[in-house]
Amino acid sequence: MIVLSLSLALTSACAGGIGGSFRGNGTSAKPVPVAKVKTVASKDAMATGYVELGIAKGFAPTAQQAVDQAKIHCAQHGGTYLIMNVEPFQSGSNFQVDATCATDGPAKK
Repeated sequence: MIVLSLSLALTSACAGGIGGSFRGNGTSAKPVPVAKVKTVASKDAMATGYVELGIAKGFAPTAQQAVDQAKIHCAQHGGTYLIMNVEPFQSGSNFQVDATCATDGPAKK
């Protein structure tokens, strides 16, 4: 069953699939609407303090769709900032996004 799931995941990724993930760091916040998540170019570009919630990733056929996927995962975990760790990059037929999900609101450990 695991081999079949892995095979299906790889097939959808190679076929220009859309998806993403979130790896939290133990800090949590209430989910927010995706529209409230702001994309920031880097941690250096942050003008205010923030609390890191984890790493949000996205993959899709276009860079913007990949960013949107990472935003969805960040919002589900209470993030209001998607801070790019690297620029979106192409890998095979998909673009990949790796970003820090953060909030300026209260967070709990």
